[in-house]
Amino acid sequence: MSKTKPVWREWLESLIVIALLAVVIRSFVVAPFKIPSSSMVPTLEVGDYLFVLRYPYGFRLPLTDIQLMSKEAKRGDVAVFVFPEDKSKDYIKRIIGLPGDHILYKQNDLFINGKKMTLTAKGQRAYFLGDGSVDVSGLYEEQLMGVKHDVLRKAFSIKDGEWTVPKGHYLVLGDNRNNSRDSRFWGFVPQSYLVGRAAIVWWSWDHAKGEARWNRIGHVIQ
Repeated sequence: MSKTKPVWREWLESLIVIALLAVVIRSFVVAPFKIPSSSMVPTLEVGDYLFVLRYPYGFRLPLTDIQLMSKEAKRGDVAVFVFPEDKSKDYIKRIIGLPGDHILYKQNDLFINGKKMTLTAKGQRAYFLGDGSVDVSGLYEEQLMGVKHDVLRKAFSIKDGEWTVPKGHYLVLGDNRNNSRDSRFWGFVPQSYLVGRAAIVWWSWDHAKGEARWNRIGHVIQ
């Protein structure tokens, strides 16, 4: 004769299963990410909340640098990665240079393997910085080897340089080229540091205005 489980035990077992599923999903499938700075404007705004797909680059074991079933990132991906200078932080930037690429950044022009990436002017763009102040930059559409996306830039460059991307590494830039601390300053991102690819904005809050950006919700990140 079987005994009926107490109600509290059924609830406890259900909560344990739900908790385990949540951990697995967050660690290997999809995870939330909040945009704290203006380095990726106009693609991402301060206060955007994203879903990040964890599997496009392989499966990174939590709390380790071990990546299983590694897959190379694609040029133009907006990727979340462990910040090489402080592994307690995650950063988000755009993948610009793939392993073996020669990258030249000069006077706010980007060259990949000797070819200049075309910029088409689209006017001016005002945006809020993380501290609530306002800045204005030129808005351009950049042709990144077949990947179209918008960038902000001014008439001057904050950091020029020339690099050859090592095997198993990537060069990343922020889309807000005059307000981004990226590979131009601290170097390359190892493959094993890739956390996932940004997919969609599920919520957005404008802290400067104190209101939701309803038009951002559901925005697919490209």
